[in-house]
Amino acid sequence: MSRRERRGRRRYTVVDDLTREATIEAVLGRMKAGDSFTAATRAAAAQLDVAETTVRSWVNRSGRRPRRTERDVAALEAELALAQELNRALARKHGVAEDLSLR
Repeated sequence: MSRRERRGRRRYTVVDDLTREATIEAVLGRMKAGDSFTAATRAAAAQLDVAETTVRSWVNRSGRRPRRTERDVAALEAELALAQELNRALARKHGVAEDLSLR
């Protein structure tokens, strides 16, 4: 029976320090490989049968979670703005309604 099927009943899994450290390394490795923080923590939590928030807190408390700098965020926002403008230009060219944006 899966954890979700046992609503109302909590089962706590004890995880030793070595397993916790290996989990943190695995999450960081998956993030370096391109997975999102959420996807990496979800996969690790499923393997250990612990809550996703537990794995997230381990990684956050380790102080090793990579964070985007303001410069990275600004570059991504500029890239997004350019892509949005190109999409609008294509929509105008092909007569597609512009109110179909994903805002």
